Amino acid sequence: MATRSTYSDVLPVRLLQAQTILSSALNTGDVDTRGFESIQVMVDFGDIAEMGASPEGAAQIAVLLEHADDDGTGSAGSYANVAASDVDSDGAHTVSAGVVTMSTSDLAPVRFSYVGDRRFIRVTLTPTGLTSGGPVGVWALKGHAHRTPVS
Repeated sequence: MATRSTYSDVLPVRLLQAQTILSSALNTGDVDTRGFESIQVMVDFGDIAEMGASPEGAAQIAVLLEHADDDGTGSAGSYANVAASDVDSDGAHTVSAGVVTMSTSDLAPVRFSYVGDRRFIRVTLTPTGLTSGGPVGVWALKGHAHRTPVS
C-alpha cells in the first residue's frame, strides 16, 4: 500500500520524444543532472516487428550511455563512455564500451540508473538489422533534488 508521495521529489523528463527508429542512431542530447543526486533512465520500445518474441535475424538496438563534466561555461564538455561502476541496474545489463544493453526484445522497457560523478549524460540508441523499425522513446526520472518541490 502506497502511503507516501514522490510527486514533489521526482522530476520526470522526456529525453527523446517517441519516434520511429530504423537505420539511424537517435540521441537524447545533453541531460543536465545539476540539482539532483540521482537519475534513472528508461528506454521504452514500442512494437518493433523485427524485435518480437522471436526476433528475425540479428535485429537489436544498442543503448549507449555517455557522461561529461561541465566545460566551465555550464555546458557539457567532451563525452566519454560510462564504465560499469557508473551504472546501477537489475544485473541483467553489463556495460561494455558504454553500451548498457543490446536490446533484442520490443515492448520491454529497459531501465538503469546513472551513479557516476559527472554533471551531464546522454543516451544514444543505435539500431542494427531493422527493416521496418518502430517506435522508441527515452525518459529520465531525476530524484533526490537539492531543493523541493521540483518543477
